[in-house]
Amino acid sequence: MNWFPLHNFTHYSLLKGFSKPTELAKICADNDYPACGIADYKTISGCVSFYQACKKVGIKPILGCAFDTNTVFAKNKKGWFDLIELVSSIDVSGDLDDKFYKEVMSRDNLISVEKNISASYYVKSEQARLHRVLLCSELKTNLPKIQKQIRKGELDNKYLEYFTKEDKFVQPQQVTKQLEEIYNTCEEYDILSGPMLPKFVCPNNLSEEDYLTNMAREGYKKLVKSKVGKDKDKQQVYGDRFRKELKVIKDADLFGYFLIVQDIIRHIEKDMRCLAGPGRGSAAGCLISYLVGITKIDPVEHDLLFERFYNAGRNTGGHVSLPDIDMDVPGKRRDDVIDYLKTKYGKDHVSQMITFGRLQGRSAIKEVLRINDACSFAEMNAITKSIPNEADISDQLAEMEDEDRSIIRWSLLNRADELRDFCHITEDGKLEGDYAEYFQQAINIEGTFKTQGKHAAGVVISKDPLHTVCPMVKQKGSDEKIAGLEMADLEALGHVKFDVLGINLLDKLMKIKELTNGK
Repeated sequence: MNWFPLHNFTHYSLLKGFSKPTELAKICADNDYPACGIADYKTISGCVSFYQACKKVGIKPILGCAFDTNTVFAKNKKGWFDLIELVSSIDVSGDLDDKFYKEVMSRDNLISVEKNISASYYVKSEQARLHRVLLCSELKTNLPKIQKQIRKGELDNKYLEYFTKEDKFVQPQQVTKQLEEIYNTCEEYDILSGPMLPKFVCPNNLSEEDYLTNMAREGYKKLVKSKVGKDKDKQQVYGDRFRKELKVIKDADLFGYFLIVQDIIRHIEKDMRCLAGPGRGSAAGCLISYLVGITKIDPVEHDLLFERFYNAGRNTGGHVSLPDIDMDVPGKRRDDVIDYLKTKYGKDHVSQMITFGRLQGRSAIKEVLRINDACSFAEMNAITKSIPNEADISDQLAEMEDEDRSIIRWSLLNRADELRDFCHITEDGKLEGDYAEYFQQAINIEGTFKTQGKHAAGVVISKDPLHTVCPMVKQKGSDEKIAGLEMADLEALGHVKFDVLGINLLDKLMKIKELTNGK
């Protein structure tokens, strides 16, 4: 068996690792390694994207997690769920309950790794300096200060090797018995799943299909019938549209999804007596959403396409892709909506979710300049003012080639005159100028995770207790635990995400309505 890299830290170990899951998988495939392992520090938030990346290039993913005492890897799917339970049990100070840890390890679904298998934090030797930038960011220091500490022998030993070694990720190593044992012991198992919606309890023992269909027909009588009248052509248009949408919903088994969303909207409007948004984005193109009260816009009347919202072509290879319906609620009442969901489906089955803040564009160049102690604050501000926000140039970025997609590179191409005193791009695409080295570093660290927070809108509802099927993590300054996976990764595991957006404008509109006595 060939050697393969087992213990890799990625950028999901915030400011500790530089590797990206897709990059790890690709370089292993390029080097014909049979497998690759991931073991981030006290987190498995990167495991889903890593698993998918490995499967895509045809190598075995080995999923693990690093703790203070040792590193463990899942032998099988039960071991994966054991990892979830371990991470979910970490308390607010980041400690594991020792008794619980020993109980989980006794199940024989995890394998513990000795310390003699070294960890990797990046995949190319030239990324060593980029890794040091991240470490300086974590330590809230800069490279000149670190170098001074090294000369004086004052740097903590646990950081010393990171600032002095430049090992390649792919450095050949002797195949150890333990590495071979891990490869043979860890099974190939699937952690992904289709949607696992909680059961929506319908009145009168109706099925979800019958209940939604009846509700839509009642909505037709109330909202459409009077404006269609006896016009046969209009009746045909609405009838054809209704039957087409219903077939797509049935084929994808989405009745429960629509019922959950309409129930949330009904609760906001009827029980809470609040304003809900009329329908955001492509969801307004669904006639059935309009008929059951999810949206307030007739898509037939306004010539809106159902296919922009959802079509059967999204479901391939046995995978069902759920629709995306954003629900707007007054900002001050968003927590009340989440409390309602916890009451209805169980507090262990409903949670908000994490999102990661990235070093991107302006923040990337600012951090690189600060850590290298490269310039004054005045020069730093002169540079960063020419770097736009990602949202402002998203369309232009989408048109760039994947390998060149960078806010900083876009700025050098499109705001060349403003940045010429610091850096410019030559005709052959190279960076030149007094600050070229720093601009290149900033481009290379763009997209790397720096912080972790709570997603502004996403709420996950699972049919199972979340701490058993999804890592749950505490946020700084809060005892609340939230789902420790990003939105796309949660959906890949089969957990269903709903967007409940707190909109301050709705608060203001409700206040106006109150002051005008509801007129």
